[in-house]
Amino acid sequence: GVPIGWDGVNDAAAFDALIQAYELGVSLFDTADVYGLGRSERLVGRLLGTVDRASVVVCSKVGYFAGTSRHPYEPAQMRHQFDTTLANLGTGYLDGYFFHSTDFGEADCYLAGAVELMNELREQGLIRGIGMRAPHAFAEQWASGDGPNVAATARWLRLFETIRPDVVTVRYNLLSPLYAADDTDIFIFARRHGVGVLIKQVLGQGLLLGSHGLDTSLTFSPGDHRTADPAFTPEARRRLAARLAPLRARFGDSPAKLARLALRYALQHAPDAAVLVGFRNATQIRANVTCLGEPLSLAEIAEVRAALHPPTT
Repeated sequence: GVPIGWDGVNDAAAFDALIQAYELGVSLFDTADVYGLGRSERLVGRLLGTVDRASVVVCSKVGYFAGTSRHPYEPAQMRHQFDTTLANLGTGYLDGYFFHSTDFGEADCYLAGAVELMNELREQGLIRGIGMRAPHAFAEQWASGDGPNVAATARWLRLFETIRPDVVTVRYNLLSPLYAADDTDIFIFARRHGVGVLIKQVLGQGLLLGSHGLDTSLTFSPGDHRTADPAFTPEARRRLAARLAPLRARFGDSPAKLARLALRYALQHAPDAAVLVGFRNATQIRANVTCLGEPLSLAEIAEVRAALHPPTT
């Protein structure tokens, strides 16, 4: 299998950060079987060994690691991954278990069996809720339109009706597209269906903080998923820096100021969602948890949108 993760993560520093997060009141911890091929789950498991299990919400995911099976969503493979996840975490149940991928094989041939297993796990009390990922760009109306997203949107809606998740996860940040006033975006859609939302990549994997700079010599190892991410190429980082320049001048260019801007922007658009924020160490945890300050004004939100999403002519 191929791990999903970053270079240079120190286990001791990461564990200290988890402890710091818990002490600062963070109660939701999200991981996946492929994050470091179990390494992330085991770190969260160490945390669970030191706290009251009922005081935290723990989610993990399945869907990218096939092992020797034909597909990650073969029920036997899914069950094996689930049992391994519980062992890694040292817990008897998950609060949320997510379909990490929406690839259910040709003609979605593994979908029915995967959903059946998920429902069985929930009926047995081994998971409390079922999750799935949502598209990065989504408006319900696109499924019946004539634009480029018709097929993908219609398929996702079919998956949603089949899976009937309790929660969805979606990438949403300062760079996410804006929608028409009458569009039903993923947050409105989820609210109407009584489904929770977890927002991921709210800091753009550090890109929105300028964490990676404009160093053209910056490289990542083959095991780091950023190696294949076009957003991390020198040219992409240069273009992003130019787009962010007006916001740095207006709101401040320290990582804490930019983190506040990004977190506030997301949470004020979706106040009933939860935000997942990555970290390497306790310093980053403290900065992200304590940086929120006052809400952004409507005028400030308008400034952000004007800078990053200028009207096209």
